[in-house]
Amino acid sequence: MDENTLFAIRNLYYSGNYTQTIAETTASRTRASANQPTTHQLDLFLFRSLIATKNYARVAQEITESHALGLQALKAQAVYLDAVQSADAAGRDAALAHLREMLQVTSPDDHQPEITALEVKVVVGQALASEGLVEEALTVLLPHNNHLESVAVVVQIYLQMNRLDLAKKEVEACKTWAEDAMLAQLMEAWVGLRDGGGDRYQSAYYIYEEIATSSTSPTVKSLVGEAVCNIQMGQYPEAEGILQEALSKEPSNTDAIVNYIVVSTLLSKPTEEINALVQQLQSVAPNHSYLQELDLKASLFDRAAQRFAIA
Repeated sequence: MDENTLFAIRNLYYSGNYTQTIAETTASRTRASANQPTTHQLDLFLFRSLIATKNYARVAQEITESHALGLQALKAQAVYLDAVQSADAAGRDAALAHLREMLQVTSPDDHQPEITALEVKVVVGQALASEGLVEEALTVLLPHNNHLESVAVVVQIYLQMNRLDLAKKEVEACKTWAEDAMLAQLMEAWVGLRDGGGDRYQSAYYIYEEIATSSTSPTVKSLVGEAVCNIQMGQYPEAEGILQEALSKEPSNTDAIVNYIVVSTLLSKPTEEINALVQQLQSVAPNHSYLQELDLKASLFDRAAQRFAIA
């Protein structure tokens, strides 16, 4: 299998086309011509795509102790995310502890221990960041040795910490050695959306638009990216239309639902329509951070309102 095929598979995954990634990485014609390092890359993107589509059970079942350490880390991630999804606190803590332990594991048969270590660190860093343990996650991920996926997680963490300056620094450095990579372009869009300003929003939109048109059908991920850019530019009807398309493709996509709630509010949609969207989010992701923040704000409002209640 040539590098162009692997490049295409990588871009399918980064664009959010997980179904096609699974199809391509499991195709007999792809596997037949792959050597061992390439087969490992195919397995990485196969299992990552299964995780992205929340097929945690299949990942946990198919990855065994005979697989490379980087793949075993994905199995541990699937177990962790399954526990998060099912609100299993004990299972979540155990899975997170296991992920931390994997940072110390090595294999005597590993011919690329540095690359394997980076693969494991990306997975552990993502889990730690999702727990809000951003300092620990950065300790795991830095230095990243110009490993593109590590850089992407670091940039996300810096944005989560509201350290736009550090995120911009990482992206600028990344562009010197990976400017044409789709993941590098996505990082530039993330920073552009946070940095603000009409030109930056428009540039971010063009990046998502290019990714959307790079395949036969735009993915939900690229559509949501376009919609967010439109929201930031004040183009609410355009954002609404894009989000409707995204939800027609994947009604349970939480990013699309949350942004649809936002744009519906900005368009002054009827309260019952917005409440229906909130209920839709509650049904697919009851522990979503948006819902937690909404509950907090409602509680603060009620508390403030009591101060002005007529005795």
